[in-house]
Amino acid sequence: MNVPLISLITLLYISLAGGITLQSVFDSSESGNGYDKYVVLEQDIIYTGGVGVFEGNVLFEGNGAIIDLEGGTGIWAYGDELIPTNVDMEYITVMNAEWYGVFYGGIATGNITNCNFINNGYGLQLYDFAEIQIKNSNFVENTIYGVALVTTTPLCNINYCNAWGNGEAPWAENCPGWGSIWTPWAPEGEGLIEQNPLFVDLEGFDFTLQGNSPCIDAGDPSDTDLDGSIRDIGASKHGSAIVPGDCNIDGTQNILDIVFMINDCILGGNIDCGCGDLNQDNMVNILDVVILVNSILTT
Repeated sequence: MNVPLISLITLLYISLAGGITLQSVFDSSESGNGYDKYVVLEQDIIYTGGVGVFEGNVLFEGNGAIIDLEGGTGIWAYGDELIPTNVDMEYITVMNAEWYGVFYGGIATGNITNCNFINNGYGLQLYDFAEIQIKNSNFVENTIYGVALVTTTPLCNINYCNAWGNGEAPWAENCPGWGSIWTPWAPEGEGLIEQNPLFVDLEGFDFTLQGNSPCIDAGDPSDTDLDGSIRDIGASKHGSAIVPGDCNIDGTQNILDIVFMINDCILGGNIDCGCGDLNQDNMVNILDVVILVNSILTT
């Protein structure tokens, strides 16, 4: 059986990814799309280690990437009135932190969209007067809490999220803070569920949703996946282009995907065309078409 060239490249890239730290990608990232730091991660690549963000407006664009904290510290965001900090995250799986996967403190702000928080002490921890918006995200098998508020002062709006298998509770708050008394906290958001997300292979780091996952089409109804369906909960898109270049979502690369890529992505200006960005340069152009043609011919 012939293996597509793009698949071989992807497998090789993944096998070499153990040495890629999140800090190194953060340090080398520049501004873009209105952000002071526009941090682009690669699809299905595993990055290691956390990073501290203490100033500016930052986006971590995950594209389905995995951040394996390997028992260490996660992503830390802290801001104050003199040096404001905003950290947005999308399509990232954050896992295996001893303490927290992601932390917001001071008056830091942020938006977390379509992320997975798995097997951390706390999936997400908020302190002080942080203000966070969370949607379309999974909090799964974190050993203590999925989301933890230390004191009652942080503002956390959670909608269309799933919490399942967290050690003590999915959501909790510590009042008055820094003490030992934790109480259950019930978010007032819409679309909150507590069900097994049914990942394809949790232990094998494959967080694609199985066909019968309760997270499929369970996200914010105002958000859509590439196939026009309601956005899923989690860091991968069920029914979207799991096969790179499969833009018409029929499970294979063929001439129809080339037509889609040219008409919708290049000529049509569709900004949500991640299926066609085969060389991962954050744009879809003739170079991606060439890569897709070569991949089809070598299949």
